[in-house]
Amino acid sequence: MADWIEEEKCQFCGRQAKQFCFAAFVCEREECVDKAREERGGPGGHMKEKKRRQELVRFEEEKKRSAQK
Repeated sequence: MADWIEEEKCQFCGRQAKQFCFAAFVCEREECVDKAREERGGPGGHMKEKKRRQELVRFEEEKKRSAQK
């Protein structure tokens, strides 16, 4: 374990952090790791967010086209 991680607390329960995953300091409890994963959007979260933004852009473009008619 990296020494610098030992100085941190779990972002979800406050226990001593044992790892840094999904952009969060977390302890070894599975619940805390799961919370960190969900907070980041779950598996493939970055791709889900990218798709959501693309759909929003398409919706806005369609709305503009409809308003022009």
